[in-house]
Amino acid sequence: MPDNRPFSQWDLSPIPVIAFAPGSHSVLYRNSAAMPLAPDTLVEGLTGPESAALCAALDGPYEAPVFLHVGGGVYSLLPISGSDTVTCLFQDVTAYYNRTRDALDQALMASQAKTTFLSEMSHDIRTPMGAIAGLTDIALSQPGSPTKVSECLEKIKVASGHMMSLLNEVLDMSRIESGRVQIQAEPTNIADLLHEILIVAKPQADSGGLQFVLEMGQIARENLVLDSVRLKQVCLNLLSNAVKYTPRGGRVEMSFAVLPAGDDAVTMHLCVKDNGIGMSREFLMKLFTPFEREEKSSVHKIQGTGLGMTITKNLIELMGGHIEVESETDKGSCFTLDIPFAAAPDPEPDSSLRGCKVLLLDSDNKQASLTLSLLKELGMECDWASTAGDAVSYVNDCDIFGTEYQFLLAAEKLEDTEMTLLLSELRNRLGQSLPILLLTGSDWSQIEYVFTRSGVDGFVPLPLFKSKLAATLSSHIGGAGHKELQAQVRCDLSGLRLLLAEDNELNREIAVELIGESGAQIDCAEDGRQAVDMFKESAPGAYDAILMDVQMPVLGGLDATRELRALPRPDARTVPIIAMTANAFVEDVKKSLEAGMDAHISKPLDIDKVLSTIDSLARGRQA
Repeated sequence: MPDNRPFSQWDLSPIPVIAFAPGSHSVLYRNSAAMPLAPDTLVEGLTGPESAALCAALDGPYEAPVFLHVGGGVYSLLPISGSDTVTCLFQDVTAYYNRTRDALDQALMASQAKTTFLSEMSHDIRTPMGAIAGLTDIALSQPGSPTKVSECLEKIKVASGHMMSLLNEVLDMSRIESGRVQIQAEPTNIADLLHEILIVAKPQADSGGLQFVLEMGQIARENLVLDSVRLKQVCLNLLSNAVKYTPRGGRVEMSFAVLPAGDDAVTMHLCVKDNGIGMSREFLMKLFTPFEREEKSSVHKIQGTGLGMTITKNLIELMGGHIEVESETDKGSCFTLDIPFAAAPDPEPDSSLRGCKVLLLDSDNKQASLTLSLLKELGMECDWASTAGDAVSYVNDCDIFGTEYQFLLAAEKLEDTEMTLLLSELRNRLGQSLPILLLTGSDWSQIEYVFTRSGVDGFVPLPLFKSKLAATLSSHIGGAGHKELQAQVRCDLSGLRLLLAEDNELNREIAVELIGESGAQIDCAEDGRQAVDMFKESAPGAYDAILMDVQMPVLGGLDATRELRALPRPDARTVPIIAMTANAFVEDVKKSLEAGMDAHISKPLDIDKVLSTIDSLARGRQA
């Protein structure tokens, strides 16, 4: 070994000291305390991350603590760089490491226990919540209820929905902490997603007395590969917070764009801005910390868990995006997020639309310009009337020159006239065969009654997307015509026979009551074994669908489904089996489908979703 007298000051040190040559990492010196740390054991015995960490520390610069497992001990490394040597001090931290590891193991066990507890509680809480929601729906559907009773029932429905949202936030946070949240990306039409978000957000803003403004930017692609459930959760959380923390008379702005980012790649840009109560600079530092809420009088009466922003940030990062926030007390907040997505192929529009002529009624120059541009991209001709007088003139010209329109598109409002009266007059002038479609950002179910009686056949949702415009026009091409109004039926399942497997007596009664209103005949089983036996004893094809709870005594829903699918009769493999369960996580859905079920519906039940699922699966089987 080379002369080590330059290092003699370390000879009596109780701390192991080793001097290395930079670059080659060969050992130049080691004191007596470092003798157990033989060079070959230290340098050559280390593998993987520890070897890389040692080499990085020797080559510099030293940026982070380095911990090495050598022999039976754990050492913390402190390198001191010289002109031609790197002298390393090795501090024995074995006892500290073992204590920390034990503490970490205990924390992980506690976290796992909490996650398991919350997952189990999810099912137990959702079951009575399903009963509350179901009984409330039944009570609200009864005719002749006193006004006060109906008001109380509506409040119960709202409160139960709020309780479920709080439960879902706690469960989401628990699952994010345990790493069990997965992004389920699939091709999604961004127009559908945005419309679903606005249907929820705009009424919230209206009820809070707020002005809601949507600013649409460039939409490079309309079909993206993304997790629509999680993305909608992120967007609605930002918007609902803006509404909650903005006093009546305020303003909430949302800007949305899908920007190109390369071949078949885009970046979704969303900005939510309000002029509400804002946040202090101190609170912004811990905005994304779980259970944190700013302590000031203006937020004490606002309900929440303090988990929403933590969940939002985690979901955005899981999707590969990032979020930024600017805020100032009493001046409002602005949240900006950018998330990269892959683009899915956009379908080709219906070629039969080319050459069709459209009459557009809209006094909003900006919206009208966008509509005209999209119609031109579809190869259609268009006359634009910004006033009632212009509309009448265009119709008169049709009579004079013998031309005709294939479509009439109308905004919800026109500056100089009442739109419903104008549309009634135009319906009489243009005949019953011309499709009249309303361009609206309102909830169609809220305005349908008035406009259909004015001659409107359907609607195109705003904000306007080319795919939605083309699909709606294609569905009315060839003169779909104005249809007489018919009594709306929630869903007609008359003639269908269903088998319901549900162990909870109250849940059985609610399901029979709500589903029975559709006209279906329902047979009930109290557990999975009884359901299998009833199916065995029935004639082939007797049941059009089976509604299966998952957690049941004697035989659970998953095992019952496997037994049913394995029965030696043709209908056992084809009868639709639908899970109706309080198990609501993504992996629960996967287990249901892997067991042989056709669909999975979580409790509390959305009865419209239940009926439509039964209808689509059972009717499709009959076709």
